[in-house]
Amino acid sequence: MTGASANLWEKLQAIDRRILYLLLLAVVIAPLFLPIRLPTVTMPSTQRLYDAIESIPPNGFVIISATWSGGTRAENMPQTVAILRHAMQRGLRVAVFSFDVQGSQLSLNIARKLAAEYGYEYGKNWVHWGYRPQIGVVMKSMVRDIPGTFDKDYDGKPTKDMPVMQGIKDIQNVDAIVEIAASGIYADWIGLVVGANPKLKFGFCPTSVMVPETYPYLASGQIVGTMEGMRGAAEYENLLRKPGLASVGMGSISLAHVLIMVLIVIGNIGYFATRTRRSQ
Repeated sequence: MTGASANLWEKLQAIDRRILYLLLLAVVIAPLFLPIRLPTVTMPSTQRLYDAIESIPPNGFVIISATWSGGTRAENMPQTVAILRHAMQRGLRVAVFSFDVQGSQLSLNIARKLAAEYGYEYGKNWVHWGYRPQIGVVMKSMVRDIPGTFDKDYDGKPTKDMPVMQGIKDIQNVDAIVEIAASGIYADWIGLVVGANPKLKFGFCPTSVMVPETYPYLASGQIVGTMEGMRGAAEYENLLRKPGLASVGMGSISLAHVLIMVLIVIGNIGYFATRTRRSQ
């Protein structure tokens, strides 16, 4: 090994970490302005959630709980957009609410934007029940009395006489519940609500780190399908043939992974080359 090449490998092992951070920043930002369309393979769990929403008859009633905040917005917001878009594409009645204060406002903004896109009329086609504290109390109450549990909407207006609520008395009148969350709240839904209506379809949209713990419930059928982090949202967007923020974000994630793998390979080659040189 020549002196020049030996010097090169030593330099590669001592790259200033600020340069690495700049490289990472560049590969994360670049796809946001120059989107990379990567092929998408739909996971069975995503397909199952999509099929479950597809199976609901027109004018069916879907509850979407957006229990997330700004900290997980990158993953939970595209999930919320995708599931709301699907429900509105299919002409389903939609009720949105949240067990998180921030999630209530964020989901309201998303629902208003999509409602305008699909011509959904507030009070007739969709409603937002606002923020609800006390998870267990709300879930146990809605099993037997939905109008009484959600008697007012986000703005404090009575919901009882809204057309979207017509025929909705208890959990038996609900076709599906989709929870979008960064917590283990799915266990509360399964324990307190899902079993009360054997025909109810319960979907869950977790952040990526939570995905493995949901597999037993997917296998048992207690969760009908999942949308797993940003990847799951990108898959769902592909099924809807409506690429969005998740599809763009997957370009950033993929490039960042490639960069990290390349740096790991370079670092290891440099380490072994330097060690070989010193042993000679």
